Amino acid sequence: MGASYYDEQRGTQVERCTDSGCGQNVGYLTPGDHVAYADVDFGATPPTSVTTRIASGSTANGTLQFRLDSPTGPLVATVPAASTGGWQTWTSRTSAASGATGVHRLYLVATGGTGGDLANVNWFQFAR
Repeated sequence: MGASYYDEQRGTQVERCTDSGCGQNVGYLTPGDHVAYADVDFGATPPTSVTTRIASGSTANGTLQFRLDSPTGPLVATVPAASTGGWQTWTSRTSAASGATGVHRLYLVATGGTGGDLANVNWFQFAR
């Protein structure tokens, strides 16, 4: 799912990526920021992983959490948010996922760090 296709956000911005074919990304996620996606259908079988395309020029380390139905709802997956060498230096990180079945509002929540910007997100994809 393209990260810029959210329908709710707190504290984020959308910007164009600088690499070819990237499109837009949700930029400069700071601890406490979130974006939400309505009507995400996980089906009857829970995902086992999530791959997230992330970029970060931050010296702070934190996490991006995928949560169900609210910014503090059940945790589905956690992705490390650490420097990739620049705010447009993209890498794909795969993390374990579990517990999501059916249709939910999915929240991507920035946590940890020292209060500074943690990461930009271009897209994410859950897999079984």
